[in-house]
Amino acid sequence: MRVTNKLLSNNFLTDMQRNLANLSKIQTQMSSMKNFSKPSDDPINVQRAMQLQTSIDYNAQYAVNIKAAQGWMQTTDTALVQLNTVLTNIRNNLEKGGNAAYTQDERDKVNDEVNQQVSQIAQLLNTNFKGEYVFGGTAGLSKPVSTSTYDITRSTDTYKGCVRIDYSDKDGNTVDYLPDVISDGFDINNWTSQSVSALKTKGTVSFTIEGTTYNLDLSGLPDTPKANDVIDKLNSDATLKGKINIVKVDDNTVKFTAVNNSDVVETNLTEGKTVTFNGESFTIDPMDSSVDDVVKDLNTQIQSSTSTLRDKINVVKTNDGNIKFLAVDSNDDINLSTDITDMNIPTGGQQLSSMDLENIGASKNIEVSQGVVLDYNTTAVDVMKYGSGENDDIRLLMDRIEHHMAGQVEKTDASGNVLKDSDGNIIYEDNQTEAKEKLTNQDLIDIDAASKQVLKVDSQIGAKEKRMDGLSDQNSSAKVDMTDILSKTEDIDISEKTIEYSTMITIYQACLQTGASIMQPTLMDYIS
Repeated sequence: MRVTNKLLSNNFLTDMQRNLANLSKIQTQMSSMKNFSKPSDDPINVQRAMQLQTSIDYNAQYAVNIKAAQGWMQTTDTALVQLNTVLTNIRNNLEKGGNAAYTQDERDKVNDEVNQQVSQIAQLLNTNFKGEYVFGGTAGLSKPVSTSTYDITRSTDTYKGCVRIDYSDKDGNTVDYLPDVISDGFDINNWTSQSVSALKTKGTVSFTIEGTTYNLDLSGLPDTPKANDVIDKLNSDATLKGKINIVKVDDNTVKFTAVNNSDVVETNLTEGKTVTFNGESFTIDPMDSSVDDVVKDLNTQIQSSTSTLRDKINVVKTNDGNIKFLAVDSNDDINLSTDITDMNIPTGGQQLSSMDLENIGASKNIEVSQGVVLDYNTTAVDVMKYGSGENDDIRLLMDRIEHHMAGQVEKTDASGNVLKDSDGNIIYEDNQTEAKEKLTNQDLIDIDAASKQVLKVDSQIGAKEKRMDGLSDQNSSAKVDMTDILSKTEDIDISEKTIEYSTMITIYQACLQTGASIMQPTLMDYIS
C-alpha cells in the first residue's frame, strides 16, 4: 500500500485527537474530583452512586425526624416531671385539709391553693413545642384542654373560684370524654351470617354476578335444617360451583362469600345485621367479607342522600382490625344500639365519642429509618385517665377534691348510686364530716393512682427517648458508612490521577515531537 503524506497527516491528527480526549478526561476528573461526569463514563458505578446519594438524602431526613422527636420527648418528659410535682403538692394539701383541727375557713384557704394547682395542671397539659401542643395528639395545633371556673353553693354561703379542666376542640369548646364505641375482636360472621331456618323460609336464594342471576333452591331442606344441609345444597348446584362459597359459622348459621373477591354480587338475602343511630337503622350487606367491606358499606349508607346522619358519623377500621364508630361533631349526641355480639353495646345503647377526642388521644408517628415508623408522643387522655372506671380521671378527681375541700360530698340514692343532673354532672350536698374523711381516704388513694399513671407515662416516654438516642447513633454511623462507600465509588484518587495527568502530558508532547519529525517538510516551513 502506498503511504502518502495525506495518510500520515490524517493518522497523526487522529492520534492527536485521541490523546487530547484522554488528557481532557483526566483534566475534568481532577477539576471535579469525580471519576465520572455522565452516565456513559461508567454506567454501573453511576447507578450505584445515584442509589447511594438517594440513601444518604433519606438518611439525612431521618436524622431531622429523629432530632425533632427527641426534642418533642424531652419537652414532654419535662412537663410530666413538673406535673407529678404538682400532684404531689395537691396530695400534701389533701393531708393538710383532712386535719381534724382545721376549720372550714382554713380548708377554703387550702382549696384556694388547690385551685391554683389545678390551673397549673391545665397549663402543663397545654405545653407547646415549636407551635404544637405536645399532649394534643394529632390535633396538636389547638390546646387539648381548657379551664373554666364555677362556684360551689353551700347551705350557708358560696365558695367561689373553683377551676375545672375539660378537653376542648379547636374552637375551645368543651369535649366530653366518652368511652370508645368499638368492636371487641371483629368477626365478619357475627355481622353478616344467615340463619338456616330463615333460609328455608325464603326458599330460594339468588345471586347476580356480572349480570347473570343464579338461583339456589333451598325448598327441599329438612324440617329442622342444619348448616351442613345448606352446604350440601350449594355443593350439589353445578351452576354456582366456583362462583359462591359457603362457610359454616355454627350448626344454625352460615356465611356466603364470592369465590372471586373482585366479583360484585347482588343477592336477595335480607337478614343482614343492623346498627341503629338515634333511631335510624342501617343494614349490613350480607355479602360483605371483611372489616374493610363493612366499614365501606356503612359509610356509604350513612353518606347517602336519604340519610339524616350524613356527615355526622364516621366509621373507621382500627390498627388491630376492629371497627370503631365516631361522632364527627362533639356537639352531636348520637346513640348507637345493635345486637351484634362483637360490639358489647348495653341494652339502652351507647353514646358515640367524637372525632375531636379521638384526635386528642391519637398517636403521632414518625419514620426514623426505612420501613421503621414509631410513635413518639403521649396524650392528655393517656395522662389523665388513671384507671378503667368512669370516674378514674384527673379532671373528675380534681372536681371531687375541690368539693370535698369545700365540705361537700356526692349525693347518693338509697342504693348508694351517685346522683347526676340532666347534664351528667355529679350532684353534691353539704357534709363536712364525710368530706373530711374522703380527703384522707379515697382522695389520697386516687391521687396516688393518678401520680402512678403520670410516672408510668413518663417512663414510657423515657424508654422511647432512649430508643431514639440509639437510632440517632445508628443514623450517624449509617451516614459515615454510606458517605465512605460513595466516596470510594465516585471520588478520584488524587495521587493516581496526578501521575496519569503527567503521563498524558508526556505522551502528548512526544506525539507532537514525533509528528514533527516524520511529517514531510513543505514550502511553508521555509517561509520566514
